[in-house]
Amino acid sequence: MMTTLPLKRIQFAAAALTASCMLCMGTALQAQDAQISQYDQAPIMFNPANTGMLKFTDIRIAALYRSQWSSISTSFNTFATSFDMSVDSRWGVGGVFVNTDAANVINSSNFLGSVAYQITDPGNTRYMLSVGVQLGVLYRRLNTNDMIFDSQFDGFNFDNSINSMESFDRLGRVMLDANMGLSYRSTDRSKRINPFADFAVFHVTTPDESFISSQQSRLPMRWMANAGARIEINNKLVIDPSLIWMRQRQAQQYLANAIAYYEISGTPYQAIGGMSYRHEDAVIIHAGIRHNANIFRISYDVNTSALSAFSNNRGALEFTVIYRPGRRNVRAIY
Repeated sequence: MMTTLPLKRIQFAAAALTASCMLCMGTALQAQDAQISQYDQAPIMFNPANTGMLKFTDIRIAALYRSQWSSISTSFNTFATSFDMSVDSRWGVGGVFVNTDAANVINSSNFLGSVAYQITDPGNTRYMLSVGVQLGVLYRRLNTNDMIFDSQFDGFNFDNSINSMESFDRLGRVMLDANMGLSYRSTDRSKRINPFADFAVFHVTTPDESFISSQQSRLPMRWMANAGARIEINNKLVIDPSLIWMRQRQAQQYLANAIAYYEISGTPYQAIGGMSYRHEDAVIIHAGIRHNANIFRISYDVNTSALSAFSNNRGALEFTVIYRPGRRNVRAIY
């Protein structure tokens, strides 16, 4: 029986690590993708249809780093970077790399090539519709040194000197992975309200990620839908409200966003600020700066779920950068 709060937290962290490991061991449970908060700052990771769909610049480089739950266990860290460019008026190509380290127990790396095609006439200045696909590999590695199993609980504590009675056929696995998406953008610069929408499906190959050859553990497809608008309040202030829905097997998530951009008079800068709410999970605070077409953002998740009793409401810190060479047209939509 646990008698002190610190020991309870230690047990909780151990249990959390155990649960994470069980997701990849061929049980009825299924692994899920890591989440981020600044999806708009990871354009081709968010939707393959965004690849190379650029206006006023020809290339885009994006990077993201997220550290989560450091207050209750070893951090869950996510790093992502992407590059995309327009080939001509209709085609865009690029690539994305995503690495997620789950408390130094499960490490996942995704390498994907990305291509998109603009369906609408490039001369159409009112709206843009594009489709995209990504194809590559997903590499998942298991570190058994830091794993703790329920069989190692002696009735009072977890004791890793007790034989876990567990064995694995492999500690690493390479799998074929693919994503696809559709994107709509209103680009009418004569209007103050320009809506947008996205739809994408990830892991359409449902790769087998089990580390035990006698059992299968299919990575379920993740479905994503997004809708919002770019609202020009005046010549200085623009607000982007949006709602993102995601589902992966039984896990479902809603993320509501409101991000504002304020033009700083006489400079090539915009101040960025806003808030998001992830349903039953976190309130997210955003801040940043835009210089010409380059954006630097930071966000912090204030945990509001049942986990807040252990995390003291501390969730995740996330940094993002988007680099696009060339000067930004003030009235440019995207």
